[in-house]
Amino acid sequence: MIPLQKRRRPSSETEPDPDKYQPHLKKAKQQTTAFRLGNWQEYEGSCPVYKQPKELISYSIDHDRKVWFDNREMKYYYPPGLKNEKLDLNVGYERFLQRDESILEHIDTLLDALTEYKTRQSNNTIAESEVHADIITWRGIMTKILCTPYSRKDAWEFRATRYNDKIFIEEQSLKDKDVDSESERQKLMSYWGYRFETICTVSKAPHEINSHPENRKELVDRLNQSANTNVQYCVVVKTKLGDSTIIMGAEVDCCRDTKPNDPVRQPSNYIELKTSRVIETERQQLSFDRYKLLKFWAQSFLVGVPRVICGFRDDEGIVKSITEFKTMEIPRQVRRHENQTTWNPSVCLNFANQLLQWIRTNITVNSATTTYAIDFKYPFREIRLYCTDDSNVFLTQRFIRGRVQHEIGGERAH
Repeated sequence: MIPLQKRRRPSSETEPDPDKYQPHLKKAKQQTTAFRLGNWQEYEGSCPVYKQPKELISYSIDHDRKVWFDNREMKYYYPPGLKNEKLDLNVGYERFLQRDESILEHIDTLLDALTEYKTRQSNNTIAESEVHADIITWRGIMTKILCTPYSRKDAWEFRATRYNDKIFIEEQSLKDKDVDSESERQKLMSYWGYRFETICTVSKAPHEINSHPENRKELVDRLNQSANTNVQYCVVVKTKLGDSTIIMGAEVDCCRDTKPNDPVRQPSNYIELKTSRVIETERQQLSFDRYKLLKFWAQSFLVGVPRVICGFRDDEGIVKSITEFKTMEIPRQVRRHENQTTWNPSVCLNFANQLLQWIRTNITVNSATTTYAIDFKYPFREIRLYCTDDSNVFLTQRFIRGRVQHEIGGERAH
């Protein structure tokens, strides 16, 4: 008997086109969709409801960039005295420990935190419902979206993936953003912000510092400490803007005192710490209100942080005054300029609501290995969305499998 041989495919035959059986995927790859950015006046009017953010879980990243699902790196606000102490933001610059931003960390810690949250819940049905959202992303991305109507020349680019009917969004570093090209002066001024956080925070709650004299040594030691951006304390909150449910991860600078047990009230004691140049003229005041306070408000409002504390410093990096801003009062404060356009929170929220709905409508392929690009670039007239197939996969394989690890990084989804 002559053995059967495998039939060879004639040279005229080709490999089957995988898109032939997935026409929706083929169509998505070919399309570029644009969201026209109108004048900010087009987004005025009553804004959609923004639900009070609820904290799901918090986690810490230590000096070795290891992740721990606890509060070990949470700091507490303890204001330094301006009368008896010179608050010099230059101190410790030569010892500055800065996170290596060339290493892409994607949204790994946020994904791990959601997996950890699910494993802690006794009721799997409720846990699955809690971690389901239309949009899952970083607070920083939502801040850029909210500010876009008034920040018409600030370019940004995101990556997005729809998986299990949730859209995950991370930031794509722009190619023209080169940290190495920053001048030494720019690097020093960037350090000032981190240094201000260092001298305003302690590792124990204020009542513990005050009741135990041995703990007060930390109040003096921090004045000579340098900053370390490897260390972070982060929270994951869930909220809703209009019809879009949103889960956000956000770094928190410090807590005012003991953290409440109620998940809805937990953000109520958090504080954002900022620095800015001392204001000496009306023009500088207008610029501060129009640009700085917009970002201060957006960052804090999104995750329910009620207070922003700003250290006003001179050109030599010496803090001259410290001012507290209440997040919900900032929009009223910026309306004080007659015949001058500042910004309106309704415009920000209306724009964000429309953009998120557009993103949800146009990201159609439900696959952990299919990525979309969303960008806002020169000439800043529209936001584009297009499929990049599997070239920029960022979800982790362990997230797909329901696992976590202490190290950031690892195998991407496949």
